[in-house]
Amino acid sequence: MDRHLLGRLHMHNSVVEKNGARPVCGETRPMSVRIVLVAAALVSSAASAQMLNDQGPPQHRVVHRNTFALRYNPLGLLYDGRFMYRLRLYQAESKVLRDNYVGIGVAPTFSPAFMRIGPYVEFNPLTMFGVWAMVQFVQYFGSFDLAQGFAGAQSDFSDKAIKANTANHVATNGYEVTLGANLQAKVAMFIIRSQARLVFGHLKLKDGERIYYDQFYDIGAPNQGWTFVNDLDVLYQGLENKLVAGARYTATAPLYDPTRHLEPGATGTSDNSMHRVGPFVGYTFKIEDGAKFNNPTVFILVQWWLKHRFRTGVDTSQALPLLGVGFQMTGDFLPLK
Repeated sequence: MDRHLLGRLHMHNSVVEKNGARPVCGETRPMSVRIVLVAAALVSSAASAQMLNDQGPPQHRVVHRNTFALRYNPLGLLYDGRFMYRLRLYQAESKVLRDNYVGIGVAPTFSPAFMRIGPYVEFNPLTMFGVWAMVQFVQYFGSFDLAQGFAGAQSDFSDKAIKANTANHVATNGYEVTLGANLQAKVAMFIIRSQARLVFGHLKLKDGERIYYDQFYDIGAPNQGWTFVNDLDVLYQGLENKLVAGARYTATAPLYDPTRHLEPGATGTSDNSMHRVGPFVGYTFKIEDGAKFNNPTVFILVQWWLKHRFRTGVDTSQALPLLGVGFQMTGDFLPLK
C-alpha cells in the first residue's frame, strides 16, 4: 500500500474559511476571490493539521487519525495511524496564523506484508504551511513475496518478476526516515495543496543487492538512499464541507547514486521515476469539533499511470489505473477549552 492513498483525505475534513466555518443566517460573503486556509491532507502519508471548524486550537491538544485503505495496481491493504500531542505556539485570530503548533507523537503503519512504527514530529508556524519528520522501524514478515532486494536500478522489479522470484523474498528489517513539507490554501470553493516528501530507506539486504521493492511507494527504492515524492491536489468542496471532489497528480523519483545503486555492467534503463493522475472523491458523514470520533469519511482514488517502467504496457496495461478505496476518522482525546 502507498502513502499517496493516505494523508494524505484529511483536507476536506478540516477546511476553515477565512471568515468562519459556515455563514450564519443573514451573513453575506465577499464576491471577490478570497484565499482561505486549508488543513490536513487528502489520503497521504503525512499528518493532518485537523483544524477545528468553529474555533482556534486550544493551548494543549491530543489528536489521532486512523486510515484504512485497500489498493489495486499495485495490490495493497494498509492501516496508517497518527497519535499526536500538539502545543499551540501563539494565539491569533487571523486564519492565516491561527492554526500554529509544534507536535510530537507516534506513527504506526501495518499491512499483511510489513509494519512500520516510530516517532513523529511536526512544526506548523502558520495555517498554510508546515514541516514534519518521522523515523520508523521497518519489519518485513517474509510474506506475500516480500521483502525482495535486487542487484541494481536496472533490475526487473515488476509484479510478474516479484511473483516469479519466490525464493528471493526474505523476512528482514531496517528503518526509514521521512522529511515532509505541506503547502495548502483555498480559493472560493476550490482547494489546492502540495505535499512534498524526501524518504531515506535502509534495509538489511543480501550481498550484492543495491535496491529493494518498496510496496508502500511502488518503487525500486535505493538502499541507503533517498526518494522524492510529491502529491498535488486540486479539489472542489461543497455540501457544507462534507463532499470533496477533484484530481490528484503524483510524481515519484528515486534518487540513485550511480556509484552505489546501479549494477555494474548491466544494460537497460535505470529511470524508475513515475507519474500518475486521476480523480479523487470523498464524503464525510459527521463534523463535530472536539469529538473523540470525528470526521468519518469514505473515499475513492483512481489514478492512471502516465509514466511507469512496468505499468504502462510492459507488465500491466496502461489502461488499468491505480484504484484505491478507504475509510478515515480523526478525533481529540482531550476536551476542547
